[in-house]
Amino acid sequence: MVNYALLAANVIIFVMGYNLETQIGIDRLRQAKLMLYPTDPQLHQFFTSMFLHSGFMHLAGNMITLWVFGNAINDRLGNVGYAAFYLAGGVLAGLGHMAFSNAPVLGASGAISAVTGAYLVLLPLTRLTIVLWFYLITTFRISSMYFLIFRFVMDAYSSLGDGDGVAYEAHISGYLFGISTASILLLTKILPRDSFDLLHMIRSAHRRSRYRRMAAQGYDPFSRMGATGQPGSRQWTRAKPVPPPVLSSEQVRELELRREISDACKRHDLQAATVRYLELVSMNPDSVLPRQEHLDVSNQLMHDGRHSQAAAAYELFRSHHETYERMGEIYLLLGLLYGRYLSQPDQSAEMLRRAIDRLDDSQQVELARNELRKLDNRSDGN
Repeated sequence: MVNYALLAANVIIFVMGYNLETQIGIDRLRQAKLMLYPTDPQLHQFFTSMFLHSGFMHLAGNMITLWVFGNAINDRLGNVGYAAFYLAGGVLAGLGHMAFSNAPVLGASGAISAVTGAYLVLLPLTRLTIVLWFYLITTFRISSMYFLIFRFVMDAYSSLGDGDGVAYEAHISGYLFGISTASILLLTKILPRDSFDLLHMIRSAHRRSRYRRMAAQGYDPFSRMGATGQPGSRQWTRAKPVPPPVLSSEQVRELELRREISDACKRHDLQAATVRYLELVSMNPDSVLPRQEHLDVSNQLMHDGRHSQAAAAYELFRSHHETYERMGEIYLLLGLLYGRYLSQPDQSAEMLRRAIDRLDDSQQVELARNELRKLDNRSDGN
């Protein structure tokens, strides 16, 4: 949502006439000092300048780039984190421009360069479709890593020239900020690691290089040290067969139910999934499903009016999926279930208080507070 909001803000500000295409727009920017002036910088200029564009092609190029790369980074960082990252990238890009130039600057390129730098670290293997036209329009696909490295190199090379009116130093500063910030987030595990990020690729390449060097020096991973102490005397050992575990009829049925629940969820047949889930918990009350499946089944139970079963399912979800990023909503649902349907005001009040501490949505927070007030009024009336 933040990336779409940034796209809309840039377009709306341009359409309102805050650009360099007309004399009126130029006068507006100069009078309000909305561009970043390195000779007389003001705090607000670091933020206002990154929402301004000189002309339509400047705007179109930046917005297409932000649309292609920004959504994925928004998804990885979350709305609040992405907004802070984008604005910080724009500010750092402005500082980078000031370090090398005294010319006024405007544009979202610095902040967008920070986004593409983070994309290079987090999603280097994504395949991009590039459109070229030279007499004929053609397309080709390329890895995002090669495309973004090419752009960085071109900006670095162009910065060595006269600049042709483009703030290449701001671009480079944005790239470096995005790359370093994303790398730090991965190294500190603030962002979860995966096998597709740039740091994993570098580590894997290093391991392959070490193995090739060892193999070139005569290392044989399939040989063992013999009695003479010399490598190469192979000693083969026959593996001991391990019999498969013997499952009881209940364990077999539990596995069947879990498979049927998973299949039903994939078909979006949540009615069938809840039937199988209730049979599963009747056999083992502590049975927990994978996160999304368990959440879907819990929501369906509440939708069907099976309030006690829904509360039990949400409680299992809460106890086994504590890192769920929207746990505040789970607490809110439990508070509503306990208070409105199950006549357990104490548990309801506890869940609602926990929900208020974790919810970000103002309407949900107000709903939880209203429910708490109703519980307090009931207790006072009694």
